[in-house]
Amino acid sequence: PNGETIHAGIVDVPGHEDFVRNMIAGVGSIDLALLVVAADDRWMPQTEEHLQILTYLGVERAVVALTKSDLGRIDSATEQIRTQLRGNVFAESPIVPTSVRTGEGIENLKRAIASELAAMHPQRDFGKPRLFIDRVFTLRGIGTVVTGTLTGGRFHRGQSIVLQPQNLQARIRSIQSHGVEIDCAHPAMRTALNLPDVAIDQINRGDVITDSDLGGTSSTLTAQVERSPRLRIKEPAARPLKNGSSVYLHHGTSRVAVKVALLEKGELEPGQKTIAHLKIASPIFAFVGDRFVVRDASEQHTIAGGVVLDPDGANFRGAAQVKLLSMRAIAPDDIDVCVRSEIALRGSMPRKTLLNKSHFSAGEISEALMRDNEIVLHEEIAADGELSHRSLPPRRTRSTRRVTGQSA
Repeated sequence: PNGETIHAGIVDVPGHEDFVRNMIAGVGSIDLALLVVAADDRWMPQTEEHLQILTYLGVERAVVALTKSDLGRIDSATEQIRTQLRGNVFAESPIVPTSVRTGEGIENLKRAIASELAAMHPQRDFGKPRLFIDRVFTLRGIGTVVTGTLTGGRFHRGQSIVLQPQNLQARIRSIQSHGVEIDCAHPAMRTALNLPDVAIDQINRGDVITDSDLGGTSSTLTAQVERSPRLRIKEPAARPLKNGSSVYLHHGTSRVAVKVALLEKGELEPGQKTIAHLKIASPIFAFVGDRFVVRDASEQHTIAGGVVLDPDGANFRGAAQVKLLSMRAIAPDDIDVCVRSEIALRGSMPRKTLLNKSHFSAGEISEALMRDNEIVLHEEIAADGELSHRSLPPRRTRSTRRVTGQSA
């Protein structure tokens, strides 16, 4: 649009219902979905499942390519798609009829995609890079290479990194994006990293490349789990999700077995949401605010999704604690809510590690601490006001509760 050039990476994911697992791994970091519906097949069950997955993962923009338009009946097909999208975040998405056979609509589709991309804000750089690995291979004379979509921060040539969940230290020798050598990779880039210090058998798809300062992996998550109201009652995917269920959790490019402990009810029906503990069979590297997808034990049906509320899975079960987590669930991107609830849940903690595994920068967290009059800063500790009033040295008073680096 307006003569500007847009650089975009395309992640082509399978549409067939037998490959939904691969589809989820591919769409975890996308900005825009291109939903393909054929004029003869119309809206298929896998189309519906893909729509629910995109919604669970927080994708907010899409373009619909109505293919095989040369077969006719475009108006009725468009009407059916619009009906299926009604009430969804994609309800106003452009629907573009296209035909590979005649070439009709291809330029219109390009313009629609470009227009949507131009209207988006760039992905945020909050200083906490993560590369969820989707491929790993070796090249003769180069060594191990991993690829994925970078989120949250930058990687530089020569930078020291850590591979999670192995907690394996390594160094980036070189970086490529779309086959071009670069010195620095930015958020949203399709990125290839050369890691000569790491053997290929030490890395798996689903692992994460990140900074060493961001803490370790998690074996238990506290999360809000939600089920789409679009699930149809008679379908197997709509069966109640019961307390104690064993399911599969898809996070980033990883897939892990999970046992679900619902904290507020015995079972979860379509259209409902609740706070839950997720006991993970293999540790993952998750942040507050990360979104995920849940599939059943047979891996045949997508049954739920959700957002991580506590990546370290503290065993909070009291009504007051669940209420705090529920507040965070309503506004997972609100830094003031997240900071306040984190301090209230834990009582006190080092400022350096406060919300370290979150989508907020260190500067944003520091500013939020300074705004909150219910939080006391004592040297390098952030504490709940009531707790610190009882436990800090007697000469501290509530009127001198803000301290940045030295005591009052």
